[in-house]
Amino acid sequence: MAKKILLKPRDSVARLERVVASCDNEEQKTRIRVMLALKAGGKQKEVAKRFVIHRETVGNWVRAYNTGGVDALKMSKGGRPEGNPKWDGKMFEALTKEVKKGTQYWSVPLMREWILKNFMVEIPENTVWYRMRDLGFSHKSARPHPYLGDTKRQAAFKKGA
Repeated sequence: MAKKILLKPRDSVARLERVVASCDNEEQKTRIRVMLALKAGGKQKEVAKRFVIHRETVGNWVRAYNTGGVDALKMSKGGRPEGNPKWDGKMFEALTKEVKKGTQYWSVPLMREWILKNFMVEIPENTVWYRMRDLGFSHKSARPHPYLGDTKRQAAFKKGA
């Protein structure tokens, strides 16, 4: 059974109600309302049931509030702090022109190397694949070729004999 976490008397009920009224983040409002319900004498289990959240979640929110106050109850947007990098479309336009020349077979690793060589930017293979797909290119995989195959029998098969 989880240990009960007590709510520290950081803010008054009136202040928490003012914060709820002025807040535009719905997730933070819910978290503050949970703190209000606990301040009003509600037990964690009852409050969790009322707000349809897990009892451990209430405990986590109380821990966060006890440590950092109302600001600690803001929702994190998640993901990497720096966000997804925006790749310059000019790189992919230049790559498209190069691929359309048809001078060689292009694989995703080769495309990635070409971008690194010409633009000094290292891009993940998945990104190159998705971008080229969006530009109308399709993935082609090598077919098995029987290196010991009988060429006469293969020719006869192609003719339908």
